[in-house]
Amino acid sequence: MARTGYERVHTAERLAAMVNYGLLIAAPFTLNSLGILAMFIAYLRRGSADPVARSHFDFQIRRYWTDLLLVVLGFLCAAGALAAGFGAGIGGGLAAFGVDVPRGDLMHAGLVGMVLLVMWGVLWAMGLLGLLLGSIFGALRLASGRPAGRTRRR
Repeated sequence: MARTGYERVHTAERLAAMVNYGLLIAAPFTLNSLGILAMFIAYLRRGSADPVARSHFDFQIRRYWTDLLLVVLGFLCAAGALAAGFGAGIGGGLAAFGVDVPRGDLMHAGLVGMVLLVMWGVLWAMGLLGLLLGSIFGALRLASGRPAGRTRRR
């Protein structure tokens, strides 16, 4: 078997990167407190890490912020869906009491709410699954001594 040059990883750096992957996997279940700790460790350790460990720290940082952005965008979509749903409900309630509410406005509010709800589900799933699967596959690559997926040339 040919040597790739990635077999030698400093044990402490490998352990820190592996612990970080574990923290990132557990982060969604701890209201992201472990994710913040993982980012603190990644930013702290990546400057002194060997190239393989640094690629994993860089990958963890990039994956965390990307997936956090997806979850925040999903939250905004959920808030919009909730507002549209309340608007449609209030309009329907007013119409039931004889207040003249244009029917098209209620229908549009309901449709907007449904679209935003679907977008919330998609964005939330992409963020959660991206963090979990990215961390699992990253840990497997680290365990085999290979750098993280995309590496940057410096």
